[in-house]
Amino acid sequence: MFKKYILNNNKAKIGIGIILFFIIITIFAPIIAPYNPKSIEFIPWEKPSLTHPLGVNSYGQDVLSQVIYGTRVTMPVGIFAGLISSIIGVVVGIIAGYLAGILGEILMRIVDVLLVIPTLAVMIVVASFVQDLRIVGTIIIIGALSWLWTARSIRSQTLSESRRDYVDAANALGMGPFEIMFREILPNIFPVVTANMVMVVTSSMLTEASMSFLGIGDPTLISWGKMLSIAFDNSAIIYKAWWWMIPPGLCISTLGYSFILIGNSFLDIFAQDRGGRVKL
Repeated sequence: MFKKYILNNNKAKIGIGIILFFIIITIFAPIIAPYNPKSIEFIPWEKPSLTHPLGVNSYGQDVLSQVIYGTRVTMPVGIFAGLISSIIGVVVGIIAGYLAGILGEILMRIVDVLLVIPTLAVMIVVASFVQDLRIVGTIIIIGALSWLWTARSIRSQTLSESRRDYVDAANALGMGPFEIMFREILPNIFPVVTANMVMVVTSSMLTEASMSFLGIGDPTLISWGKMLSIAFDNSAIIYKAWWWMIPPGLCISTLGYSFILIGNSFLDIFAQDRGGRVKL
């Protein structure tokens, strides 16, 4: 499937190309960045020039260098928080979908209750109780509170798969419920799992940006959301410093769009493999 995924789907190729571009920037940021992103040594509010392609912020720091280093925070937070959220969502969803009855109902009622509560508000409250919140804490908070829609989606797909003949055959062979769930059903819903995962990764990056914009997180780290927050606090709009606001926002949207492309490509392949039952 991976070869087919890479070679025959334009969405996948574009999405993976964008992600590889940002990964290269993340790895080689110290080499690519022209200046120290925290160094205060230039004329504040300097417009873009050959010396500073994205200008200088109000503190005299090079904006291009900050955008490059911001990749090292925003991207890992999105990926690792998305992985944590996906694992929780898949486990809860597949158990609730296959083990019908009281356990499944309890799990989904918990999910329904949590869905009513604004996730970002809960994250703000939780983060306020954590002193000296670092990047690991941000990843854990976002990952632990972003799995709800994944769980609902996986449960729905599991309910459909549990009625198929291969599940009946596995039961006839004496397989246990957990063996059926994770050895038989999970591989067959893997494209849906992957599609949900990349959506959660995108959501996690946007959540990190929102938390940074609201001033929550490690103040010593440079992220795209933190850049937007500082630009807003320093009235970059009034000074028409577009070079300080547009690049980090554009990076967030571009990286998020790449994950969405990959998620949609998995659903395309899944629809083709299952005779077009799933439609985008």
